[in-house]
Amino acid sequence: MKRIVPLTIAASVLVLAVGGFLLFTAIDAMKPGTAERSDVIGSWTGSRGAGLTLREDGTATGVKVPVGFRPDGTPITTAGGSGTWSLKKRKSSAADQEIKVVLDTGPGIRTGFDFSVNGQGAEDGLYLPVSAETAQQFRFEKVS
Repeated sequence: MKRIVPLTIAASVLVLAVGGFLLFTAIDAMKPGTAERSDVIGSWTGSRGAGLTLREDGTATGVKVPVGFRPDGTPITTAGGSGTWSLKKRKSSAADQEIKVVLDTGPGIRTGFDFSVNGQGAEDGLYLPVSAETAQQFRFEKVS
């Protein structure tokens, strides 16, 4: 009986420590994406040849940027061109920060994209939400 009490206490402490670590990890993973302007300046690449370049002067270039998605997350159509970008203020403390990109995609045609920041300082990239109904993302990683 004397040995059971210390073992029970030790097991309880271990369970609480592991549970605390897992809770901290889950809360940390839920932090919204935020960035400074300098964090997002550069070239970004996505799957299927998608690319985005954000320059310090506020100009942007996009190649094969998805405009619409199928339910499985694959792009239906893409667009490319040059235009402008701006880093928006967060809508709420729980929301990922957004980057508004507007590209001239054809004669007299302007297409807007609302990219979101993933991770602190965009360390986990940028993404386009696939739809409002799902958590699917079309991701872009920084290449330079």
